[in-house]
Formats: sequence, C-alpha cells, structure tokens
Amino acid sequence: MVNKMVNRLRKELTKRQRKALQAIENFVLEHGFPPTIRELGKRLGIVNPSAVFKHILSLERKGYLSRQGGELRLSGFPTPLDVQVKVPLVGVAPAGRPQEVFDSLGESVDVPEWMVGRRRGNIFCIRVAGKSMVDAYIDDGDRVLLERTNTASSGEMVVARLDDGSVTLKRLRRDNGRILLVPENPEFAPVEVKELRVVGRVIGLLRKY
Repeated sequence: MVNKMVNRLRKELTKRQRKALQAIENFVLEHGFPPTIRELGKRLGIVNPSAVFKHILSLERKGYLSRQGGELRLSGFPTPLDVQVKVPLVGVAPAGRPQEVFDSLGESVDVPEWMVGRRRGNIFCIRVAGKSMVDAYIDDGDRVLLERTNTASSGEMVVARLDDGSVTLKRLRRDNGRILLVPENPEFAPVEVKELRVVGRVIGLLRKY
C-alpha cells in the first residue's frame, strides 16, 4: 500500500519539479546542507527567485520537502530518504588537540541513504573528541560523516594527518602558500602544516539529542 502511494505521488511530479528535487538532493550530498533559493536557482538555470520558489512550494505540497527555520528539509516520505545504510565507524578524531587515535573500531552506524548516495563504499564515520569546532556546530561526542579523499578545497572541513602522524578535524585554509588547519573556536589556535595529508572530507553530521 505504501509503495503504491509513493509511486502515485512520484508520478505527479512534472519534469521540472523532478529536476528541482534532484538538484536539492545532489546539493545536500555534496555539501551536507540544503541550498538557498539563489543557489538552487543557479543549479537550475533560473534567474528569478520567485520562479524557483514556486518549484519549492510544489514539492512541499506533494510531500517531498518542507521548510524549517528558513532551510529546506528533504522529507523522509514519500521519497525513499528513510532507507538506512551501514557506514563503518573508525576511532576518535579529535576536534581539539591533535591525537593519534584513528583506528577501525569494527563497528558501524546506520546512516540515511540520501546522505551517502553513490559514494557508499567511500564513506566512513568518526566520533569527535573536543570542542575546537563548536562554532561550526560540531561538538564533543558528535559523529561526523566523511568521504575518503586525499584532496580538499580551501574552506572545506577535513580530517587531516599532521606532520607528526597525529590526526585532527579542522577547516582547511590556504593563504599565500601557507596550509592552515583552522579551528571553529577562538580558544584554539590554527595549525600550520608543511604538507597537506587529507584523510577525509566532511559531508555530514549525525547527532542524537
């Protein structure tokens, strides 16, 4: 009964509405947060924000997303966003003083499939220790999803291996040839490294209240 209802609701979407929904889902997968009206318009090639907003209202009426706190939220129904996949959990990645703890724990966590997408085999999860990233809403004990990669762009949050072999979760900044791993807490100082060794790029945050 549920599957029939899901299929019926999906058929009600126009081609443009499907394109808008896919653009929102892709943006969330890439950035870990939903797009603004203008960011969505840029992806859709629509200059007029009112036209973009009409697509959002249509998707909201059909149950594919909602607006909460000024942000778009992809709904768990009727799209299959409530499907869970298992992602490996590795050791503590410190958001504070660099540590050497970064081992496989032999455990896994359940993550919404839409957060992982086609990168499923390349995603892992860490538990954060420390408070150097609290201004980025990442607190001690939070679990962060990362994509395995050895490259990252300036401004992205990464887990990086330092020159002494320890690891840390920080925001990457490149400044006039310098490589800085910057905390999101004024009580902590940036870490400058000679060579960037990225372990993973942050794509999402898991938290239980």
